[in-house]
Amino acid sequence: MFIKIFMLGFVAFALPAAAYAGQRGMFEKPGTVCLKVSFNSEKINAYYLLIDSRTGKEKERDRNRKMLSGPVLVFFHGHAQRPGDAYAFTSGLAAMSKSGIVVVPVCDTPYGKDRKWRGDRGKDAVLMEVLRWVLASQGIEVNGYEPVFDGDVLVNNARTDSVNGGILSDIVCVGWSHGGILARRFAHAYPGSVTGLAQVCPAGYERWSPMGLTLRFMGESLKISRLVFKGHALDSLSSAWGFTRGFAGDLFRSVPSAIVNLHPAKLRRIGRDIRDCSAYCDSPSLGVSTLGNLVVIFGDQDTCMDARKILKCPDPQGISDEQVQAFWDTYFSDTGTLPVKRTLAVLPGTHLAPITHSGLYARAVLENLDQLDDTCK
Repeated sequence: MFIKIFMLGFVAFALPAAAYAGQRGMFEKPGTVCLKVSFNSEKINAYYLLIDSRTGKEKERDRNRKMLSGPVLVFFHGHAQRPGDAYAFTSGLAAMSKSGIVVVPVCDTPYGKDRKWRGDRGKDAVLMEVLRWVLASQGIEVNGYEPVFDGDVLVNNARTDSVNGGILSDIVCVGWSHGGILARRFAHAYPGSVTGLAQVCPAGYERWSPMGLTLRFMGESLKISRLVFKGHALDSLSSAWGFTRGFAGDLFRSVPSAIVNLHPAKLRRIGRDIRDCSAYCDSPSLGVSTLGNLVVIFGDQDTCMDARKILKCPDPQGISDEQVQAFWDTYFSDTGTLPVKRTLAVLPGTHLAPITHSGLYARAVLENLDQLDDTCK
């Protein structure tokens, strides 16, 4: 068992992703793509961003040898964020990673016929099919894939077929805030495909009600709003706009869906999403014993996912070995006797740290997942 606590300096977050990209250099920001997904007797919208930082030579090399230089990274956003949000962080992950590929999938909250597949459990199935659809378009197939849903999940009215003679790739999940829960769920649902998990400022480590979470989030949002006056105006405003767009879009699409399907309960999908954000995650509920690398990073000024409360330490920069061990024993008990590399870190920043300290967090995630490209070391 490997445990590491570290503090990195502030200089890294000020550097653009391209500074770490080595020969990959600069690449244009891709556009967000919208898909129509049929799942559990309803149709919902899904969106994705495919960030492929590989050079032309890298792509040709990967096609010829039928393998990538590392697993594809899948990034799961926080509540109501859009795929293009936190792009400095996600593009940094792509530019500095071994594979050079990051997929950012997002979907409306599933609220179909079978209650068991509503909310985050439905996202387990939907987001994997979106991921498979995206990668298939690039000649890449998810290694070890086994469906978790017995019925069809159609993307743009079609099933995603296997890629004959394509590239097989493992998956590494990275999640921020509520996305930390989604990333862990994904690792739990697809143990044959997911080899690494990283969570930044993650939800899932406190027992609270949806209202308690909402009030905590509002408090953190007020604090983050002050960043407007501290050189992070664009970061703060873009994050707030992304949340507003995502929240409003899900709400407005719920209304016609409820009418067309004669299912007024679909209007509750937003409440279901907030309830899922407040889920408590430990090994009995979401075991991840098959992982090779596990990384959990908190922000030292994050009062929403508060390391002081979670780690029971008044100074998160001075965590004892006993407190570190207690964290792993409490939330990841199924990994205790396994040869998994486990990293717990507290870095500078608020809940918005993956945006305000993007380079710092991207490098920390990749280094501790053992996915930092050699050109960036």
